Amino acid sequence: MILSAAFPKARENVLLAHVPRAEFQRLQAQLEPVSLEFRAPLYEPGDAIRHVYFPLSGVISMLAVMADGQGIELAALGCEGLVGLPALLGAFITPFRFLVQVPGEALRLDARVLQAESQRAGPLHQVLYRYANAFLMQLAQAAACNGLHTVKQRCCRWLLMTHDRVRADAFPLTQDFLARMLGVRRASVADVARMLQRDGLIQYHRGMLTILDRAGLEKAACECYQLIQREFSRLGGDA
Repeated sequence: MILSAAFPKARENVLLAHVPRAEFQRLQAQLEPVSLEFRAPLYEPGDAIRHVYFPLSGVISMLAVMADGQGIELAALGCEGLVGLPALLGAFITPFRFLVQVPGEALRLDARVLQAESQRAGPLHQVLYRYANAFLMQLAQAAACNGLHTVKQRCCRWLLMTHDRVRADAFPLTQDFLARMLGVRRASVADVARMLQRDGLIQYHRGMLTILDRAGLEKAACECYQLIQREFSRLGGDA
């Protein structure tokens, strides 16, 4: 049986929505609502993972940070899963930065509680490990995408994934921030934004981006977006 309607907010997180009632009831009293503030870091490299976060809204970027301070996005996380996945496997130190790129809300849980629950080898364990598999697939596919596809295709993939997690057509975004997430020059992102606006796919004005033509954006993206989304759609156990 899927998560009880007695805690409707939790259903906004896809991972929690697939947790059976009995398993969720063990977690419910320990879930703490928190706000995800714009540009706030949830973890910095070397931080201990004391809590995991189940986003209900908003988007968090997982960044690899170089010695000179530059960073590039490895993955986007949102309502499809959780932030703090290494704790599931018993690793409680993160080498990455996790930064809120779109503000929202989340449910926070003690990381060791999640690890203990995952070791029960029941339905919750299965859901969490399906999510871990999908997340690893996202990392691998994004690495291939960054090496093989054009800036325009990568940009469209990023916008689609953010759109899915924000669940709104408009969200705050600067071209400088997107360029840093993709690891490209700002001029390259500006060129892509002009093309997408010219084609009627997006509207960009004063730091706010609006998706105008979702289907058109999907056609302009590479196949990586569909491959990643297909994997996350299997969280409920679908083949």
